[in-house]
Parts: sequence; structure tokens; C-alpha cells
Amino acid sequence: MEQDIKTLQLHHLEKVHALKNEIQILPIAKLFGKINMQKPLRNRFYAVFLFKDATGSVVIDNQIYDLRKDRFFFLNYNQVYQFSPLSEPEGYVLLFTKSFYNYVYTGNKLIRSDTALVTMPQTIDVKASSRNEYWQNFEAIRKEFHNTRLFSKEIICMQLKIFILRFIRAAKMTKTRRMATDHKKEIAEKFSELVNQHYKQFKTTAPYAEMLNLTPNYLNTLIKDQMALSAGRLIKNRVILEAERLLLHTTLSVTEISYELGFTDNSHFGKYFKSVNHMSPKLYRNQSIVG
Repeated sequence: MEQDIKTLQLHHLEKVHALKNEIQILPIAKLFGKINMQKPLRNRFYAVFLFKDATGSVVIDNQIYDLRKDRFFFLNYNQVYQFSPLSEPEGYVLLFTKSFYNYVYTGNKLIRSDTALVTMPQTIDVKASSRNEYWQNFEAIRKEFHNTRLFSKEIICMQLKIFILRFIRAAKMTKTRRMATDHKKEIAEKFSELVNQHYKQFKTTAPYAEMLNLTPNYLNTLIKDQMALSAGRLIKNRVILEAERLLLHTTLSVTEISYELGFTDNSHFGKYFKSVNHMSPKLYRNQSIVG
């Protein structure tokens, strides 16, 4: 059965550019003209929406946010979202892949790879005092993007890393990011990455511990220390998040969703879902539609 969530790839949006499969920059109004605003979307890339001015709202993974002047949004891979603008927005969207962000290697652990984006905030409101700083940084990226020259790709990648660091700093994450990323933090980030890759297949801690060459007990202790919840709960939260996305944004039956998420027994999926949301998948879907 056809799903209602439209998955976007970068090459779907712009055909003529040397870097069209790695990074794109578009006016937000132009992007909205290219997509079906009536259906939820899921990206196979990172997206930063830079609104100079806007009214309306956006739903991101079941959370609603207002669109407003000088509000920026960050969308990770596979997040489900749907914009509902009330007027034509002013601003740009910056779209890029993991491979592009990792194109220029840096030894600094804070920014050396896309793990720096794991804890990116969903949104920031840019203060008037730093507004010019952001837009100057963005314009430097846009200038290189539209005037491809020697080393343009490298320059864009480095400017993008600077922009991401500013985004993180503006979200008041400086204190936590100022500290060098130690070994435990790296393991926690790797575990989160593995869960995103394998949550349909593995729903217990042991397989992930094996992939990380750790004991399940140690991994659970480490994750609880780093993320304030158990490894098992983090896995379950990821499965439930995807279940909620499919229940709200697709026409798949509950049975089909249970198979999609790797459950061989529909009743097991129902109990698994109910243990978190305290209601059956069917009731969750029906209440959300009614609401």
C-alpha cells in the first residue's frame, strides 16, 4: 500500500548544479513551490530553514512550531515534517548530505564529522545583535555555491561547519560542547547512530553491545550516564517514534506497520506500543485524527 509520506532526495529539487546531489541552496518560497504542501515529507539529507520573515506553522515529528521572523529550523535525516505557511515566506533553505558535511576532515572532535549534528536543536530564534553574523556567514556559502571555482566545495564545507557551530552556540549549548568529546561520549553517539540504522532489526541492548565490543550491562550504564535513560529505553523510543510517524502519516494498516518495524507478531507490537503510549496503535491513530 502506498505510503503518504513523500521522501525527498536532493536531486529531486534542482537539476542544474555541479553539487546538486550533495548541497543545495534555495529560496524557501521556491522550495515550497516544488513540493506537495498537502502531504508530510521526509528528507534524505539535512535541512536548515532560515526564515527572514514568515507566518504560519510547521509540524515536526508531531510537535508544532510557529513560523516567525528570524527563526531558523534544523531538520535531521528522516524527520517527518509538514509546513503550513500563512503567507509567502522570505528566506532560504540550506540542504546538504552527511557525506558533504564530512568532505573536509578536521581533527577537532567537536566538528570532525556529522556526529556534531546529533544533538542539534530543532529551532533557534536569532537575536538582533547576531543577525548580521548569521547572514554574512550564509551569504559566503551562497556566493561560493553560485560561483563554482577552484576549491569552492572545500570552502563551502568549511563555511558550513562554521554556520553549524554558530547554530549550536545560539542554542546555548556552548557549555556542553566546549568540553572535549571523551571516549564515553563517542560511544554514546555511535550507539545512537547504530540504533537509527538497526532499530527495526534489533530491539534489545545485547546486539548493539556486541557491535561496540562492550558488555550489555556496561553499555546500559554508559548510556544512562550520558543520556539520562537506559539503552533499552532509547531503542524503544526510536521504534515508537517511527511507529507514531507511520500511524499518523501513512495509510498502512496496524498489521503492516508492525511488519514494517520488524515485529513478527501483531499482538507483540500492540503491547510494545501500549507500554509507552498507554493505548493501542489503533486508538492512537484514531484519537490523533479526531484531535
